[in-house]
Amino acid sequence: MRVLLTTWAWPSHLYPMVPLGWALQAAGHEVRVAVGPSLADAVTATGLTPVVVRDDVDLVGLSTAPALKSWHRQERWPADWYGRPERLSVDQRRMYAALGHKQTAMAASMVDGVVDFARDWRPDLVVHDAVTFAGLVAGAVLGVPTVATLWGAIALPRHQRDLLTGELAPDFTDLFARFGVPPKPGPDLWLDPCPPRMGLPSPEPRVSHRYIPYNGPGGAPDWLREPTDLPRVCVTWGITSGRIGKAGTPDVLDRVLEAVDGLDVEVVLAVSTEGRAALGALPERIRVAESLPLHLLLPSCAAVVHQGGGGTTMTALHAGTPQLIVSPRPEQMMTGDRLEGLGAARHLVRGELAADPEGATGRLRAALRDLLDDESHARAAALLRADVLDLPDPVALLPHLEALAASGTPRPPQGPRPLAKVAS
Repeated sequence: MRVLLTTWAWPSHLYPMVPLGWALQAAGHEVRVAVGPSLADAVTATGLTPVVVRDDVDLVGLSTAPALKSWHRQERWPADWYGRPERLSVDQRRMYAALGHKQTAMAASMVDGVVDFARDWRPDLVVHDAVTFAGLVAGAVLGVPTVATLWGAIALPRHQRDLLTGELAPDFTDLFARFGVPPKPGPDLWLDPCPPRMGLPSPEPRVSHRYIPYNGPGGAPDWLREPTDLPRVCVTWGITSGRIGKAGTPDVLDRVLEAVDGLDVEVVLAVSTEGRAALGALPERIRVAESLPLHLLLPSCAAVVHQGGGGTTMTALHAGTPQLIVSPRPEQMMTGDRLEGLGAARHLVRGELAADPEGATGRLRAALRDLLDDESHARAAALLRADVLDLPDPVALLPHLEALAASGTPRPPQGPRPLAKVAS
């Protein structure tokens, strides 16, 4: 069969889809990945085939527009806001709606190109990132099933709907109206890499599968093979945060580095090449690892400090590495709270640390010391790793996707459920 993958132009949304693309391609299916120009090289580096669709939208500009200027610097939202949105303030609901408008604007910038290619190539199935609405539109226009991939978020995104009423946003429905088709509110099936006890329940058709880490191309340096006398701690601040900018400002990232530098540990700062260029002088004892895939690094680490992004969170789960999550926004706050509740992480809110710069270093250091000294965190992380490895890998998804494409109608389970393992 022919399968069209599509995502918008940041690697953090492409990378979780790559192992599924490999599985499809290795099984003999034709795979194309529809992306904007800035992501084409990243797709090529994975061994998949990119299709460039129109021009990239200004994602940084959209992400830092006035309505979303503080989205990555939020104070703690109510813990149960996802299930009880009425607990949010008016400003918080407006901000979440603005995030939905951003996703729709990104879809509008690429939907013509995605649909044009899909009409020519005639895929049997469209697989899209959870917030890449252009994939939903292409499926609706062609009348083929669509499947959405999650990246490690513990709750399904609701960016196309009003949080209180559940009504579809007018700009979302306009994406479909331009092609003369009724709106498709969501995919026929969600693919969720989170272990079931980690994710929030929902009625949508969802299948849990094993997360396979892909963090970009790169080799393993010689020092990774060398034994260490001290516990190794990784600090990483994420691709998306670096592109948006300001997320690694001195009021937080510098405090993190101060906190870990004050402990008797080996510190590895994992950054992109462009991220390293933006940093100033660092303490000599901090090792900088540029463009080192996290799945190669984290198995050697006693802990990882990060912002709760899906790629880092799921790679740490796969490695069984305890996590200190310093969350900047509500999605990561939910993840941090969930993993802390399961014992595999400690969670601090970035906005609260930024508001207390004098006490931030001490709070970070105390949380990290607890993570390293209390062996229960390592045991809980090991149990979650076992949960991840017990789920069926992407190859086991293929018969289900093939049947979905052949029938043109979904036949999924209700709620998250692992597929049966395929005998080897």
